[in-house]
Amino acid sequence: MLNVRIFRDGRHEDRRLDVDEVASLSQAHDACLWVCLPASRRDEVRRLLPVLGVHQLAVEDVVTEHQRPKLERYADHLFLNAYAARIEDRPGRMPGLALTEVSAVIRRNVLIVLAEDDGFDADDVLSRADDNEELAGTGVWRLVHALVDNLADSQLAAAERLDEAADALGDDLFSEDEGSTRSSLQRDGFTLHKTLVNLRRVLLPMREVTATMLRHVHEDAAGGDGGDAAARNGEQSEPDESKQRRLAELAAYLQDVNDHVLRAIDWTESARDMSTNVLQTHLTIQGNTLNVVMKKVTSWAAIIAVPTLITGFYGMNVPYPGFDTVPGVVVACLLILVCSGALWWQFKRRDWL
Repeated sequence: MLNVRIFRDGRHEDRRLDVDEVASLSQAHDACLWVCLPASRRDEVRRLLPVLGVHQLAVEDVVTEHQRPKLERYADHLFLNAYAARIEDRPGRMPGLALTEVSAVIRRNVLIVLAEDDGFDADDVLSRADDNEELAGTGVWRLVHALVDNLADSQLAAAERLDEAADALGDDLFSEDEGSTRSSLQRDGFTLHKTLVNLRRVLLPMREVTATMLRHVHEDAAGGDGGDAAARNGEQSEPDESKQRRLAELAAYLQDVNDHVLRAIDWTESARDMSTNVLQTHLTIQGNTLNVVMKKVTSWAAIIAVPTLITGFYGMNVPYPGFDTVPGVVVACLLILVCSGALWWQFKRRDWL
């Protein structure tokens, strides 16, 4: 049995139906069906979709995991694949990204969704559909909009959180705490960069999905194949003015979803650039610190070399001025102090010490 929500005359009811009953209701012109199944129930999907006339390629895409986000168009239905995103907080580490694959078949008055319950909020989708009364006349597209709006908002929220994490990573770069913060900076930077790359792989194709939906709606508004589809399904074409108004309202809502996807892409690109810059700056700071240390070591080595050079005369086997006399020792000590002090002053003046 399948859990089905039936929308009819501005109202909805939840029922449990078998595959044949769903197929029968899908032929009704005054009803719109929402069917959401866990990804583990692929066998039921294999039985349901062929009964509804879904193309075999779409059936294979629905039951196959790890598809790229896409929207494919068949004769009288569409196949949608996308991902819901959520951020997993990990104490003491960069936040992680969890992706839930969502597959959907869109027919004239049926939306079938396959997704895991723990990463996809079907109740939120239905709540969004109930709230958008302006789309009541668009049939199944009211549910389609609620679905893609839910997915886009989850991706936008994930991109925003990762953008904030990238900003915080940039602040840690110049933190006065040189201990654990600096030592974990490189690891956190690579972790964040990898997470952003994974999110970007989902967002860029999602832009194509929303753009294709908009193009599909605009084609119907322009009379591309909407009338022919209605004729094939035995429907009466609605008045042009009403149809234009309905599709224009739908296009406006889908454009808003597309804007959310574009904003998520912008945030992801910004955060990715920030994480890359943090890593590069961190390496530059390490190089500069090494140069400072090398300057100090070299300066002190030069200062220490002066007394080493002068006192080395004591080990020679030939006499020299002041050899074996107290004034000679005094002169040697004075030379050590004067030369070492002069070098120290020069290095200090040049900011080498």
